[in-house]
Amino acid sequence: MDQLEQKKIPAQTVICLEHMGTHGQIGLVYHELNAWAKKNSVKGSSAAFTVFLDPPNEFDPNSGRFEVCLPVAAAPKVDGKLKVKSFPACTVAFSRVKGPYSQIPAHYAEMLAWIDAQGLEIAGAPREVYLRRPDVKGKTDPSEFVTEIQFPVAE
Repeated sequence: MDQLEQKKIPAQTVICLEHMGTHGQIGLVYHELNAWAKKNSVKGSSAAFTVFLDPPNEFDPNSGRFEVCLPVAAAPKVDGKLKVKSFPACTVAFSRVKGPYSQIPAHYAEMLAWIDAQGLEIAGAPREVYLRRPDVKGKTDPSEFVTEIQFPVAE
């Protein structure tokens, strides 16, 4: 895990798909979201991310609730299970993790301890932003993945 820091995130409009399942199913849900976006000629405007809907101390990696999100420049018309959401600008505590996705959950306790030690108050659901992820054919070496873990914090 890289150094823990804070930064401001701009407001974002996203298309998202909610799911309940294992942490390992996130990729499958992204495939569904990306297939819809491609079929409907919707392009992402920045890195895709996952929002975890259960509190970090209650998240069960075997049956957690999460939303996969694709930031878009303008809200498209959606159908089925897809939603359009707006995330307000916020400040986040964050760190980057390089390596396989299976290693990410272990870093949450370290981040929560750092947030507490800094006297920060969590102000929203944690996110995982996928900065370097599998290529379209899934051929990227997992040791090269880069994921930014973010916790919105009160300003």
